[in-house]
Amino acid sequence: MVAQSLLLDTALAGERLIAVGEHGHVIYSDDSGKHWQQGKVPTTQMLTAVFFTSPKKGWAVGHDGIILFTRDGGENWILQRDGLASQQQINLENREKTHLRVRELEQALTAIDDESDDARTRAELELELDDATMDQEDADLTMEEAISAPPLMDIWFRDENTGWAVGAFGTVVHTSNGGQSWLTHAGAIDNEDEYHYYAITGDRDGRLFIAGEAGGLYRSIDAGASWESLDSPYDGSWFGVLHSDSPELLLVFGLRGSIFRSTDFGDSWRATTSTNTMTLAGGNIAPDGTIVLVGSVGAVLYSSDDGGTFEAQMQEDRRNLNSVISTPGGNYYVAGQAGIRSLKLPIEYRQSGAPADNSIEQAP
Repeated sequence: MVAQSLLLDTALAGERLIAVGEHGHVIYSDDSGKHWQQGKVPTTQMLTAVFFTSPKKGWAVGHDGIILFTRDGGENWILQRDGLASQQQINLENREKTHLRVRELEQALTAIDDESDDARTRAELELELDDATMDQEDADLTMEEAISAPPLMDIWFRDENTGWAVGAFGTVVHTSNGGQSWLTHAGAIDNEDEYHYYAITGDRDGRLFIAGEAGGLYRSIDAGASWESLDSPYDGSWFGVLHSDSPELLLVFGLRGSIFRSTDFGDSWRATTSTNTMTLAGGNIAPDGTIVLVGSVGAVLYSSDDGGTFEAQMQEDRRNLNSVISTPGGNYYVAGQAGIRSLKLPIEYRQSGAPADNSIEQAP
């Protein structure tokens, strides 16, 4: 029954169809969704996203900040990043930094000569010490509490060595060695309020793009060495982002069915035309350019003009959809509350010329 469980993301490993979701489930099909097998996974944590760079190598991310890796197309997975252990190390380093800061400020105050130094300098240092002492107390308290790690929500790889994962509370981690090590990268982005990051994409030229909570849009044009916050055309949360090189297209979508497109990698945005008001969670750009977005209560949107306009269909079962994927053969699959199912597009979006059918069929 795993193919009918809650599934959150889909990917292709060559021609193999992969889906991930609750309880650490990973399933794969080699016959266009007719039959499914379950991968061997070392966790029961929710898996939120999956990405493959080749038919064999892929990564999945999920709750507690975990990152899994497979080298056999999703049949067997190993734990590459233990989010709880990583958070413990972060907490330790943060405690050491706060204690060091307190000592530095105490020494600076001791060195002040009251007769010659400006009294304002002492007052400023005392205020800094008060703040640093509070930070130290918070860091000490964190070490006494049960460890928790922010969930990772999305992952993207430029090649088999270089990848990024993003998640809650402004979490960003990066690898340059295929995941043998993952380094925290969040401090490079201006996000003082620690808004969540929900989606990341990029291209082989070193450009990266993150979309997230409260209209957050962030861009890097130098492979993550520096980041800039972009003016957002919408203040609500973005749950997905799609990128296409040809034509140059960046599409963000999310709360209340909001969809905006950019043809200059985020310098400017234009709203798309759609009657849908349901929140959108996942999307796919097919090789023929067809764009399909999916979301809450069974919303499915189609576009054949590079995201300029979308037509909406509401699925009869009204089950939430989280992801959609197109296969090389022109078939579509959606994943969500009811597992993974095949999707038949209306005739104007189908390559095969089959009769129009807007329904979703349950995969066996």
